[in-house]
Amino acid sequence: MKLYSFFTIFLVSAWLLTGCGTDTAAPAAAPAQQQQQAPAITAASEQLYTDGEKAYEQFDYDKAILFFDKAIAADSHNYKALSGKGVALAMRGNSTNNKKDVTDGIACVQQALTLAPDYVPSFYNLALAYKINGQYDDSIAWFQKVIAKEPDNTWSYYGIATIYGDQGKTTEAVTYLSKAAALDNKNVKDAARTQSHFDKIRHTKEFSHWIDN
Repeated sequence: MKLYSFFTIFLVSAWLLTGCGTDTAAPAAAPAQQQQQAPAITAASEQLYTDGEKAYEQFDYDKAILFFDKAIAADSHNYKALSGKGVALAMRGNSTNNKKDVTDGIACVQQALTLAPDYVPSFYNLALAYKINGQYDDSIAWFQKVIAKEPDNTWSYYGIATIYGDQGKTTEAVTYLSKAAALDNKNVKDAARTQSHFDKIRHTKEFSHWIDN
């Protein structure tokens, strides 16, 4: 799955070289008037983040994580790199069945949100990591947070649809597929035709009618 395109971070100094902690408790939300602006990122660290993003988009999660770690070491305030590392860890854990990678990835994105709580790409990254971890209610909640900020975010609607598809909930899946298709009909239907998320509902009348119209 393609990276959302941005990432986020929070680091305690002890984690700068050792990676993220494994505490997956959600950060407490600060009152709106006290929420801080995302910090500036140095140019060198931003470039390393960009290199990591490119590796992620090529599904080279090991290489992406190395670049994100370098970006974090160069600038402890590079919240994009920490969020990027988090989703890359989750995706690597999904492909290798490594539970620790997934939970560490969730922790990384949560740290990113602690530093930059309004940075929407981290909402998506956390939704994806929760989905990989089987925390479906949490995943849907964070996809909904993306949609609240970006109502035209096609792949957040689609992400919710995949969860309902995996659960065999035809009506709910088709509802969110329809919302996604209203924004990008061809790519959404192409994905739904081929992805296993919808195997449980693929032969229902409701899904068949949607896919063929």
